[in-house]
Amino acid sequence: MSNAFSKEFLGDTPIKKDQIKIWGVTLFSIGCIVYSNFTELTELPIWKAILFIVMLLDIFAGAVANFTKSTQTHYKENTKKRIIFLFSHLLHIGFLVLAIGHAYYCFALLAYTITGGLIVNFTTSIKQQEINAATIFCVGILLFYVLFPAPHLLIWLPAILLIKLVIGFSIRREDNYSASNTIQNNI
Repeated sequence: MSNAFSKEFLGDTPIKKDQIKIWGVTLFSIGCIVYSNFTELTELPIWKAILFIVMLLDIFAGAVANFTKSTQTHYKENTKKRIIFLFSHLLHIGFLVLAIGHAYYCFALLAYTITGGLIVNFTTSIKQQEINAATIFCVGILLFYVLFPAPHLLIWLPAILLIKLVIGFSIRREDNYSASNTIQNNI
């Protein structure tokens, strides 16, 4: 996985354990969502169903990958790359809207998530980044599940997108991936 394209998703040096977790969660998530929405997905033209599944793949894989040392290291000091990565999700949400609709909901969620990600990114203290991310996540859950409930086919999207971009990606973690952490290295 050394090409430039894969580095943007998995960082420079992804480890096998992380890759297994990323793909395991991703495949399980796709299976659950396709199973629970099978009727709705079969009513879509095949290209829209495939596009929806590809977006599931990217969003869920990224939700786990953004917590890995490899991804964190790749983006850690490059603010421009971090901002580009956040805004690149306009494309993901655009594809979701193309596949299944719900444009106002999807773009409102994305605007909130990107704004939250930028707030966390530009917070200098790591502890404050964590607190800001938790606040943004909690308010986002209230907004996009309680006040403006998610459409059934997108019930997973607010939580996963907020975890992926605000908590997983935007918090700059200290080097807490060291070899001295034996519990983490054994999982």
